[in-house]
Amino acid sequence: MSKAPKTPSIAQISSKINISLLQTFHHVARTGSFSAASRELGISYQSAANHVRRLEQIYAVRLVTPEKGARRIRLTAEGSALYNSLGSELDIILARIGNLMRDVGSTLRVGVPQALFHHFFPRVTREFLDGSPDTALEYFERDATLERMMNDGALDVAVSERNFSSGIVTQTLLGTYRLALICPRAWQADGQIGPLGDLVSGRGFISYEANHMIRTQAIEYLTRHAGCRPRVTVSTSGSTSITELVSAGLGYAVVPEWCAPAESDRITRMTLDGIEPITVWFAHTALLSGNPHVRRLLRCCRDAISSETLQ
Repeated sequence: MSKAPKTPSIAQISSKINISLLQTFHHVARTGSFSAASRELGISYQSAANHVRRLEQIYAVRLVTPEKGARRIRLTAEGSALYNSLGSELDIILARIGNLMRDVGSTLRVGVPQALFHHFFPRVTREFLDGSPDTALEYFERDATLERMMNDGALDVAVSERNFSSGIVTQTLLGTYRLALICPRAWQADGQIGPLGDLVSGRGFISYEANHMIRTQAIEYLTRHAGCRPRVTVSTSGSTSITELVSAGLGYAVVPEWCAPAESDRITRMTLDGIEPITVWFAHTALLSGNPHVRRLLRCCRDAISSETLQ
């Protein structure tokens, strides 16, 4: 006698899962494909697939399988049981939440690293408020904590150089940028940066706080190409502060290329083509995919950031 397929209880659903995962699964099950579900939800194909995989990991069962020779999926017995158990009630809940999400417009909570904020977000803010004058923007200048804040529901949107691992957050690639090494112009007689080994040896390295992505990549690159590990003498949280300290002759640094001018009386800049470009992502929860304010902010970020310096 065959056993009934294992279906998670409502208690399991509520205690372990974000409703956006159920929303994605519900669309995939109803449409029969990740592509159709991703179009309906306004997320990427990969995000839709990741949401379903996350559900499968939580419940430790296979929910969908691909159909041979077709770009469609079919539900397993467990997947059908879950889909049927959700029933029309989930459609009603999601419709109500969707209406709330579309109507929410008084404040949008946005997390963004300080360097990106200072350089790009005056323009982003101006363009956004021109089109959404009744919506306030509440900014949180953070870096390493953005993913946790998104998962905790403390943010609606995050613009970050980090690729979040969370299955409940949807990210859109805005572009990439290069890093540049900067040092006081007075250190170089001809205004050109010489061999990295000569620069790094005995000089102070000014950088971001510990665990910052750019700091980690810069130290690895300089150690490999200069033959010795940089000696960090000053750490700070912002690219503007780092650039000012280098301008004052207190050390050298690695910063986003757009943070330092190509021509300066006080600083020499050299783009580091050998270092992996830094990616910039726009992140939001799946439930906000249809929110017009989030979509407008995405357009403003893409216009301001990708059109100026990113590739």
